[in-house]
Amino acid sequence: MKHREMQSAHEQSVLDSFRSYLETKGVSLLVLDRPDPPDAIVQIDGESGWIEITDAFQNTAIAKRFKTATIDNSEEQDYRMVAMYEPDREACERVKEVIFKKYDKNSMSDLLEQYGQGILLVGAYTPLTSPEDIIAQAGESILAQIAKKEPIFKSIYLYRKIDIGHVFTKLL
Repeated sequence: MKHREMQSAHEQSVLDSFRSYLETKGVSLLVLDRPDPPDAIVQIDGESGWIEITDAFQNTAIAKRFKTATIDNSEEQDYRMVAMYEPDREACERVKEVIFKKYDKNSMSDLLEQYGQGILLVGAYTPLTSPEDIIAQAGESILAQIAKKEPIFKSIYLYRKIDIGHVFTKLL
């Protein structure tokens, strides 16, 4: 599987899990298109919207392992263990960085202008810290900084991978 195909499959998997999550809340999600950007044009309970998906990795070694794990013909990588002295703080910083990068992208402002506010789904690939812990520790700080920015996203969810899909925790 090539990187682009793997990324698309990952995004589809996240969208499928998000649909299931919303269904438990009595909300319907229909994916209309996958233009990139955004990762999905959707209808949520009949209202048009869009979804952007991104991932926050604890460190570069984890990101490389994740991104090359299923690519056909990729050679086994030699990954050094990276010492994590403050894994919770590092996880919070990575998630903040990824969220704020999305807010600072011109293409996100263009999507806001074209479609209105979207939904941001952030994969927290932080093995020692859960999305719930990140929100408890850094959520108020993230929300305070977001309040100063253009209102690109009406909702932000952090998610983590589990055996049967993904689990979502709402930040905004």
